[in-house]
Amino acid sequence: MSSWKALDQFTSKLVYRIASDKYRSFVFVYLNWEKVVGGLLAEKSYPIKFEKNVLYVAVANSSWMQELILMKMSIIRKYEVEHSTKIRDIVFLIRS
Repeated sequence: MSSWKALDQFTSKLVYRIASDKYRSFVFVYLNWEKVVGGLLAEKSYPIKFEKNVLYVAVANSSWMQELILMKMSIIRKYEVEHSTKIRDIVFLIRS
């Protein structure tokens, strides 16, 4: 195992430990965002809140928002199938 991978695993464990139960789901969603949407979309968007199984995502502009809206059901399915996280809906907000 490379030292970078070990550091990444240590950092993830530390973040989960610091996050209380209230924020644990958000931290999980946030840390896995790039794996779910891919690198390009992760550069243009990021989760800002996860409350009552609704994910709120900040997006760079309306073009990227449209792309994510088209992928909404796929994103929800990936979180449910690959990460066992229930997401009822995703709300996209434009942020600069």
